[in-house]
This record gives sequence, C-alpha cells and structure tokens, in this order.
Amino acid sequence: MTPPPLDPSATGATPSSPRGPAPATTASTDSTASAATPQPPLSRPRPRHVLAHLSDLHLTGDGSRIDGVVDARARLTAALDVLTTWGVRCDAWVFSGDLSDDGSPASYAFLAEQVGAAAATAGVRVIWGNGNHDERAAFRAGLGIGDGVGPSGLILGEHDLRGLRVLTVDSNVPGTPAGQLSDEALSWLSARLEHPAEAGTVLVVHHCPLPQPQDATELWPLRNPGALAEVVRGTDTRLILSGHFHQTGFGTVAGVPVAMASSLTYTQEVGLSPDLRGQDANTGFSLVELFEDSFVVTAVPLARGEGVHPSISSADARARLAGAGVQRGSDSVTTG
Repeated sequence: MTPPPLDPSATGATPSSPRGPAPATTASTDSTASAATPQPPLSRPRPRHVLAHLSDLHLTGDGSRIDGVVDARARLTAALDVLTTWGVRCDAWVFSGDLSDDGSPASYAFLAEQVGAAAATAGVRVIWGNGNHDERAAFRAGLGIGDGVGPSGLILGEHDLRGLRVLTVDSNVPGTPAGQLSDEALSWLSARLEHPAEAGTVLVVHHCPLPQPQDATELWPLRNPGALAEVVRGTDTRLILSGHFHQTGFGTVAGVPVAMASSLTYTQEVGLSPDLRGQDANTGFSLVELFEDSFVVTAVPLARGEGVHPSISSADARARLAGAGVQRGSDSVTTG
C-alpha cells in the first residue's frame, strides 16, 4: 500500500482504501459522522519491553554450508548487522534453540564470539535456549551457562528484564529430533509460575507446541503439549516463544499466545502443504514488543527487495505527524 500524504485537516477522519486515501470529498461530506464520532488517536504507545527472537541458526563448527547450500554463519552475520544498526532498542536478544547444527564446541565458540561482540555494541542482554541439534555439555561450556539442572542436566533459565520474567525451558530428548517436557522441567516451570512477575512472563521452549500444516512435522513434534498447557493455564504467562519448524506461525495453548519464529538459516515452503520441503528463502527473526496489556510480534526478513514507493524516514514521519498535532508515542493526542 502506498503511504498517503498526511493531511492535518483530515487526520483519522476516514479509513484509507487499499490503494491509498479516500477522496477528500468523502471526509468533508460526512460532517455529521465526524462530529458525532470521537477521532481515534494516531499516536503509537511505546512498548514497555522489546525482544528480538532468533531461532534455528544451525551453525557448523567448520563453517561448512548446510546441505552444501546455506552459509549459516553469513546469515548470523546479516542478522547481527540488522540488530546493531536498525535503531530499535531491545531489552534482550532471545535465541530459542538449534543454535548449532552439529553440537560442536567450535560452533558455540563462533556463536559466543560473534553475538557477544554485537551485544556489547548494542548494549543488550542475550538469553540462550537450546534445541534438539544442540549438545547440552558443549552448549553450556561454549556459551558460559552454569551447570545443568537435575540428573539429565537440563538447561533451564530464569531472567529478569525490568520486571518481565523470561523462562527458558529445555524440551530436548537426546537421540531424537522430537521434543518432550520432562517431569523435571514441568516441575521447575510450575514452581516459578506459582508467583506472578511484575510485568508477566515470557516462556521460551524450542519445540513449538502448535500443530503444523505439513504431515512430516509429526515426525518431530513436542510430544506432550497438553502437559505444557496444564502448567501455563491461568498463570501470568503472556507469550510462548518457539522455533523448531522453520516457519513463522501463531496460535494459542490453554489461552496463552504462541509465536513461532522463522529460522535464520532456511525455511519450509509452506505452499507445498501437506508436503515438506526446506528452502533457501524467507529467512529472518521476530521483533517482539510488549505493551502494558498487549503485545505485537513482527516478522523481520533478512532479504531486502526492490523499493516500491519513496521511503519515509523516521524524522520525516515525526515532522509530518507533529504538523498534524499528533504526538507519536504519547497517550495523549491533540488534533486540529
């Protein structure tokens, strides 16, 4: 959709058509409706917390390409270039699993070096979650994570981001790509959710608990999504972040929203459903903005296409909004 010029006299008066704003006569002739209906605010509230959610990096220890096709290291570099230059201030970068493809110490060493340097530049925290390709001992050692929890050495984490609690829960079953939340993991999670956090909880679990459109995904699902549903039901869990299936998706579990991020390395061609085919296309990560009582998840593709209409810079947009009497990011809006 081509962005229309902002007319201060008609701000918020008439919805735009798919191809641009409605003719000016539409707004001016409907004076009765305009006078009777309060105009909606155009300002965008500031999120209380902002996360970048990255998943399924599939880095190799020797830098070899995935199936001889995809350079996973280059994809990570491209994502970090975005994260350190896009002007979005994040509270944390959340990595939800399959960070390594081969579980090698060298793959985690590369990851720690690259992300550590970029995070220092951006002044942001990093939260690590593991996936079925990750090897627990190498993961903990390479990323500087403490000892595992329980006899299985589960990787379980609790992080406080200015009142927002982020919990990472290990869903791996060694030797299989399928996932399952063990009794240990469920007990740990339940104990933490007994008491609400100031700004609620975001849960990170690699194996997405949502059903997928391709039949082949039944070969490596989360085996006990119902157990997860029972633990999060009625708690302060605001959102579950997952990956694993290499495609963006959204749904709910026990009324809790679930956002599944695309892979940073390769994705599934969903247009072939119910068949499954990995492809070197549509890779990226997610921007997660949490507001007082809502949230927005936006897919951030790495690829850039040819421009369709003239760009509007942030500075230009703010100037035009100010000319219309709109204060961006404020709860109060003055028009006219």
